[in-house]
Amino acid sequence: MTGPPTAAAAAAPLPLAARGAGELAAAASLPDALVTSFSVLTHLGNPWVCLFTVSFAYVVGDRAGIARPSSAFVLALGLGAVGLTVGLKAFFALPRPPGAAETGYGFPSGHAIGTTVFWGGAALLADAGRRRVRLGVATAVVAVVAVSRVVLGVHYLADVIAGVAVGGLFVAAAAAAGPGLRRPSTPSNRAVVTCFLVGGTLAAAAAAANPVEREVLLAVGTAAGGAATWASIGDAARSIGDAVSPRSLVVGALSVPVPLVGMAAVAELPVQSLALAGAGAVGGAALLSLPVAAASLFE
Repeated sequence: MTGPPTAAAAAAPLPLAARGAGELAAAASLPDALVTSFSVLTHLGNPWVCLFTVSFAYVVGDRAGIARPSSAFVLALGLGAVGLTVGLKAFFALPRPPGAAETGYGFPSGHAIGTTVFWGGAALLADAGRRRVRLGVATAVVAVVAVSRVVLGVHYLADVIAGVAVGGLFVAAAAAAGPGLRRPSTPSNRAVVTCFLVGGTLAAAAAAANPVEREVLLAVGTAAGGAATWASIGDAARSIGDAVSPRSLVVGALSVPVPLVGMAAVAELPVQSLALAGAGAVGGAALLSLPVAAASLFE
């Protein structure tokens, strides 16, 4: 027979697998209408929604309130976020809460990482409005998405806190090494290419740890295609600026979903990793080339 637990055992921390602190029970008591609202708001952190948003801003350019090289830099940051999410989840291998509607590991929250990287990076590098206001809006979006993951029962509170911390550190490190953190400037071509290469490296490391995650294989190809394309057309993309016709902008903006839909469709096919990486490379190159191609066709 075993006796009562010792004082040391009683004081020992719970394993990470049992990292809940009663937050799921509190969430279960919320009104259905509030839960439904969070089920909609959580899509602000959906990777495809974030990817479409930054891609659209990239094509529109300065009219979206963020310079085209800055949008490309944020896109590259997002690819790194995919690698961090998959890699860290595979490393910790911690389950989601019991009965979660989503599968896969739960720690850290991918939505929390991605939202912090995308919205935080965009708020940091945009030039529309006051910086304090932009960062405040980004913080509010991150908080809403993080809370939504707990309310929906797919993550513990510790998961989203860790995700926000990882995403914030990644953005801060990338900005400090590139456009600057305190007073960021428009990223140089070298900074954009380097960010794509870093994102691709993180995604490749995650793919080696968990090769069944198809989105990370797409991210590897997208990063490679993005780095090569920006090295080729970076100067041309910068020079377009606002001196393009409305027709070019409309054509470019309407074309944004085409490469994204193509990548999403390939991700659902039973194809090999090289095909997924290839689709990502083509999609990434197509996205970055859109404004230059539209300007050259209709100017």
